[in-house]
Amino acid sequence: METIKNIRQIPTPFLVIDQSVLEKNIHRIHSYAKAHGYRVRPHVKTHKSLSITRMQLAAGGAGIGVAKATEAQALAEHPGTDITVAYPAFGDERVRIIAGLAQTHTVRVAVDERSLMDWLSRAAMDHDTTIGIHVMFDAGLHRCGTADPDELTALARYAQNAPYLEFEGIQLYLGHLYGPNASAPESFEQINRSWKPAYNALCKAGLEPPMVSSGATPSLFNTHQVAHVNELRVGTAYINDYFVAKFNHCALEDCAARMVATVVSDRVPGQVIIDAGSKSLSAKQLLRREALEMGYVCEYPEARICRLHEEHGWVDVSRCKNPPGPGDRISIIPVNAALCMNLFNFFYLQRADGTLERKAITARGCCI
Repeated sequence: METIKNIRQIPTPFLVIDQSVLEKNIHRIHSYAKAHGYRVRPHVKTHKSLSITRMQLAAGGAGIGVAKATEAQALAEHPGTDITVAYPAFGDERVRIIAGLAQTHTVRVAVDERSLMDWLSRAAMDHDTTIGIHVMFDAGLHRCGTADPDELTALARYAQNAPYLEFEGIQLYLGHLYGPNASAPESFEQINRSWKPAYNALCKAGLEPPMVSSGATPSLFNTHQVAHVNELRVGTAYINDYFVAKFNHCALEDCAARMVATVVSDRVPGQVIIDAGSKSLSAKQLLRREALEMGYVCEYPEARICRLHEEHGWVDVSRCKNPPGPGDRISIIPVNAALCMNLFNFFYLQRADGTLERKAITARGCCI
């Protein structure tokens, strides 16, 4: 890959990831996991990058988590890679890809429907392979899964008995916890009030789950408050973004990604226009003090990105003592790093010495 010594050589807008920050985040995640006896499964949907996947696996990642089957095709580099498709993979093409991957890799799929298991079973039979099943437990987000012990047990038994399938565990997602709720003991007590009876029902039925996999960045470092977990699915926490920082789940200096943009106009007093719009930053928004924000400007903390068109961004600089002008560059912590990664064909990995290496976003656009 191309190495660049001067960041000014790169035309804007472009995405930079600080290697030192990324490595620090990796170390923190694995240190926490080791302290609590967890396996770590990088959820590569966040970055979709083979180079970052390699770093995560080299640090001790147990395998990869993906949202889409085609992400696994792009990022499961070596035969035997351990893959969890942490998403209900309905559709002929998805199931065909998963069964094909299962011939050379260890593959499991998160499910909460018998009909999907039937589909996966037929595909596994056609490919003469076995697909693992994680039954989805609803920890409180009410998006997928069930919290009913009898239903959870029935789904696990169905997976265990279905031809060419194997019940391999339970998947939890704590996506309803952020802000103070992501660390409050009562939040986890509430989860355990429904999860412990469900776990006990599984064990009583002879279906003790070999793996209990939990994910969600805001509550990541409080996962030990959930009973019986033995695996962490980790996505955004490797990179972090403004959403994570805004809710005090990381510091700004823990955010590895920056979008670099150029000011292209300052004709309106108190405002500048940048060359990064929704096609670069995504249109993800945050509310802070009743004001919309669409990214954090590192050099100008008083500035506020308040509006995006496709190729233009509005930045309120009325509170800045020395605002940027046309031709000046600014670096922005995006609200959602995963959305930004999927908007570019490549990013720049910035080393400690300041040099940058261009890296492909290998699974960009892999949506099946």
